Amino acid sequence: MPAPLCFVSILLAWTAGSWATDHDLPFMEYLDVNHLVSLKWGFDDAQGNITFQLAVNTTGWVGFGLSPKGDMADADIVMGGLGPTGRYFADYYALEDAKPIMDEEQSYTLLSMNENDGKTIMTFQRSIETCDDKDFLITAQPIKLIYAYGTTDDIKYHGSRRGTKEVNLLNYKPRTTPPDAKYLSVKVENITLPPNITYYHCKVMKLPDLPTKHHIYRVMFLQLK
Repeated sequence: MPAPLCFVSILLAWTAGSWATDHDLPFMEYLDVNHLVSLKWGFDDAQGNITFQLAVNTTGWVGFGLSPKGDMADADIVMGGLGPTGRYFADYYALEDAKPIMDEEQSYTLLSMNENDGKTIMTFQRSIETCDDKDFLITAQPIKLIYAYGTTDDIKYHGSRRGTKEVNLLNYKPRTTPPDAKYLSVKVENITLPPNITYYHCKVMKLPDLPTKHHIYRVMFLQLK
């Protein structure tokens, strides 16, 4: 018996300007010129938590830090990876251009660690304001971000696989629903599905005039039998 389809509802939303599709991590920067190292981040407010996602084209260890001068001296660092025995991750600090020291107070929390298509993706979180004097103070001023990575899970000297970029992490609009967001619901009603494994139904509809470019960020299908 063919299944009756009461309606298919497509929910469209758009804004007059661009809007990030990842609402948890709406901001992104490549930290290197070759686009091998990318950083996404997001926060709710300046007194809450900040979440980072570091993606690096390697299957070895990866490191990320906040630095006063763009080098390792006095930097607040996290390093981790996905090795033969599972994932590893820890909060470090550096006193000079030498191997970082593991912080006694682990202020960063690992949320996920994945390897996919030769890329390591490390997602982690910390409070914007911490009580650890080894942690870098995140403010609304530009911050020098540093990164490094290896080709294996043995954390050792990175060689040329390092870099720095100055970014203002907090001087962005916090994650909210755009105040000028508009929603449009489109329905296709009273359709009977034939007993085919795959079936496509086409219906032409006239939408409101959209004089400027808009970005659709959600499409929802609802089927009732």
